[in-house]
Amino acid sequence: MKTALIILLSFLLGAAAFYAFALPQDAEIKDEGTVLLEQVRKVSKLVTVEGDVNELFSRTQTRNVTLYLPLPAKFSFDKQASVEVTGKILVGYDLQKMDVAIDDAAKTITLSNLPEPEILAIDHDIVYRDLNESWFNAFTAEDYSALNKAAKDKLRADALQSRLMDEARAQGAAVLETIAFLAGGAGYVVVLDAGAVSQER
Repeated sequence: MKTALIILLSFLLGAAAFYAFALPQDAEIKDEGTVLLEQVRKVSKLVTVEGDVNELFSRTQTRNVTLYLPLPAKFSFDKQASVEVTGKILVGYDLQKMDVAIDDAAKTITLSNLPEPEILAIDHDIVYRDLNESWFNAFTAEDYSALNKAAKDKLRADALQSRLMDEARAQGAAVLETIAFLAGGAGYVVVLDAGAVSQER
């Protein structure tokens, strides 16, 4: 009787241990963070075009190592990362660069130093699709940061060569026409670049 009880107890303990350790468990994640607000400043930016991006980006880095076995022998160790970049690119105008002069007597609004469209923000996410590293060339935290920056820089360069800039310029012209229309309703004339053709409604 005592032997059967010991066997039963051992079986129950073993089953409990199996369920506790062998079966997948939900991982407990604890995040801690500190928010540091360094500077707050006023901005006047007009977003005229928003572009969605989805791009695959890869990078290979080679490390040359000399091993003495006992004679010197050179070996190359590669590490390669393939990432998928998704996000949004906001293109528009920094209105702080523009000068506005209002002449109430002449009923004119003069806009000068009109800025060119520029990339105002890049909001992107990175998913690491494939990471291959070598024994003597492993990925570090600095590598992940560099990959993130390189992917963002590539998005910026591609956006500058895309149609986003032309579309932003066209939308900017439409905004100026709207401003001229609203100003005309108040009896004002909008003059571009102090000598350009005025737009009157």
